[in-house]
Amino acid sequence: MQISAINKFSLIEFPWEISSIVFTPSCNFRCGYCHNSEFVLPEKLKYIYKKLIIEEAFFNFLENRKWKLTWVSICGWEPTMQSDLKDFCKKIKDMWYKVKLDTNGRDPQIISDLITEKLVDYVAMDIKHEVWSFDKIIWVKIDEKPYLETIKILLNSNIDYEFRTTVIKWIHDEKIIENISKYISWAKAYYLQNYRAWNTLDPNFSWRSFSSLELEKFKNIANKYIQNIKIRN
Repeated sequence: MQISAINKFSLIEFPWEISSIVFTPSCNFRCGYCHNSEFVLPEKLKYIYKKLIIEEAFFNFLENRKWKLTWVSICGWEPTMQSDLKDFCKKIKDMWYKVKLDTNGRDPQIISDLITEKLVDYVAMDIKHEVWSFDKIIWVKIDEKPYLETIKILLNSNIDYEFRTTVIKWIHDEKIIENISKYISWAKAYYLQNYRAWNTLDPNFSWRSFSSLELEKFKNIANKYIQNIKIRN
């Protein structure tokens, strides 16, 4: 498993739970607002690959933190690009930790296998834009069908999950939030994450975040289709 960074202690992933966060390098998207271009752009990744964290060291850390940590969160930039993700999750589960996976949904088969084999306890999936318009924000051409299949897998699963959208002024609006919410009607949880302008992949990315009042309007719109709506400001 390629590990580009580790946050050894976090209370952000789950309230009242202590977790460790594992970051993996590389992503198939090129979102201009991404805050960690060093893990995404090939010309920067070559330096990351020279100082990857040894997997054994990470598991030694987990062994020493038993009964202190409860969760391991596997984030990307896109973890499903790692060929040994399933084995990595199994090793973590064998140590009695719970596993959270962050994904953009690119590989529904991997997500389905992880759920079926009980190798993940929680999945967080980004929905960048409304259906058939993902490329407006990810800056690459893709076939959206696999991503929509992953959404359906989560909607029809018994696992805990969330969908989330980083909302950006002049890219997202009330109509777009409504269309996304309609598509994921009755989802267990949907988070609206306010964009923050710093260290963006595109240094000229000039869009802005929303006000608290504007975010509340989005929340009220989404609430027509999904009960559990939260704002991350």
